Amino acid sequence: MTLPSMAVGKTATTTRTITIPPQPAAPHQGSIPSSASQHGSGGAALNRMLTLARSSIATALLCAGLIAGTALVPVPQAQASSQVFPRLAAFDWAKTQAGKPYEYGGTGPGGYDCSGLVYAAYRHAGFNLPRTTQEMLSSSMLGRTNSPNPGELAFFGSDHVEFVTYLNHVTFGALGPGTVLGWHTWYPGSGWQPTVYLYVKGAH
Repeated sequence: MTLPSMAVGKTATTTRTITIPPQPAAPHQGSIPSSASQHGSGGAALNRMLTLARSSIATALLCAGLIAGTALVPVPQAQASSQVFPRLAAFDWAKTQAGKPYEYGGTGPGGYDCSGLVYAAYRHAGFNLPRTTQEMLSSSMLGRTNSPNPGELAFFGSDHVEFVTYLNHVTFGALGPGTVLGWHTWYPGSGWQPTVYLYVKGAH
């Protein structure tokens, strides 16, 4: 018997041959055990029992074949999106610059200021943002959000910007002269915390 394997998704349909042993012919009257022949209709009852048993065996083999066939067909794993969110591409690239020095007006590769890092990172992801924090804040390329995602931008007033991260109250960027690029903790209610969050349109 040839059955189609239970392919998943777009996996090409294949076949698998399951061989079920042929059922032996019903036993002749003379082959029925003497105990059955002594009870008249017992022989017919035994024949029915043997037929049911063979049918059950065949069904079990068929099910086993289907199950095995399914197991043999690889289930395609969920494929990662072929296009990474640009905001995450920008953020991931920015993190590779960790440890480099703050450099006023710097856009890399030797050093960066806060907006210079954002500018360079988003250029790496295919976006040509304005160069300074003030220009970013007034640009139509950015929109305001109250639920920022990693890779979006946290502005501290109008003079400082860093990347939103996966951690609460932690941003990543170039803090100021004498520091290196890295992670920075801020505290709600303190004098230094984000005043607005912006996302880059088309990057989320």
